[in-house]
Amino acid sequence: MKNKIMNRIIIGNGKSKFEKVEEDKVIIDIKEDVNLYIDSKYNNYVINVDCCKVNILLIREKSNNIDIKLNINKSFVSFNNISYLSSNLKLEANLNSKESKILINNSVISSKKVCYDVLVNHNYANTISDIYNNGVTKDDGSIIFNVVSKVPKKSIKSIVNQDSKIITLNDISESKINPILLIDEYDSEAKHSAFIGNFKTSELFYMQSRGLSKKEASNLLIRGMLIGTLDLCFDEKEKLKDKLNTNWR
Repeated sequence: MKNKIMNRIIIGNGKSKFEKVEEDKVIIDIKEDVNLYIDSKYNNYVINVDCCKVNILLIREKSNNIDIKLNINKSFVSFNNISYLSSNLKLEANLNSKESKILINNSVISSKKVCYDVLVNHNYANTISDIYNNGVTKDDGSIIFNVVSKVPKKSIKSIVNQDSKIITLNDISESKINPILLIDEYDSEAKHSAFIGNFKTSELFYMQSRGLSKKEASNLLIRGMLIGTLDLCFDEKEKLKDKLNTNWR
C-alpha cells in the first residue's frame, strides 16, 4: 500500500506485507531498501531491520503516546519524527552488528507537557548514532528530552553524537534536556550539546535587516529548525512546511 501524499509504504496499521500484529504490538520486519511512513494506529512497535537502508517518517497528528523499538543489523536507519501535538514518545534503537548506523531526527511542537525518552544501545563495535532533538514550546507547553547513549566494553570504534535544542516561546520554565553518555569503552567517540532558550538577538536582527518582521524572522527560523534538519526529500519537506504553517500557530 502506498501513501499517495508522501510516496511511501505505510506501516504500523497491521496491513502491509512487512508486519504482523501481536495483541497490542506491531512487529515489522524489513529486509530491503525502502521508505516507510508509520501510521500511528497502535501504541507499540518493534521494527527489525536487516542488511538494508531504511528511511522512516512518523508524523504525530494523534494524541496517543507511542513506544518504538528498532533492532538494527548491518543496516542504516534514518528515523524522522515530527509532532504537532503534545504526546510522548519512547524510542529505543539497538545497534546489533558491525557498521550499523542510526540517524534520529525528532522535531516537536508542544503546547502541553511532553516527554521524549531516547535510548541507543551500541551493542557491537563500529556502530554510529546521531541524535538530533529540536523542540518549540508555546502556550502551556514544556518539553523534556531524556537522551541516553550506551557503549559497553568491546564496542570499539563506536561513534556517538547527541544534539538537543528547545526554543521557548512562552514563560514556562519546566523544559529540560538530560543528555546521558554511558561509555565503558575507551576506544570510542562521544559528544553532546544542549540548548534551552530563545533565538539569538543577532539572528533575528540580521533577518530583520533584510526586510522581515520579527514574527516572520522567528517563523522562518522555526521552520528551518524543525523541518530543515529532517532527512527527507525536498517535496516532503515542502508538504511538512505547509502542515506546520497551519498547525503550530
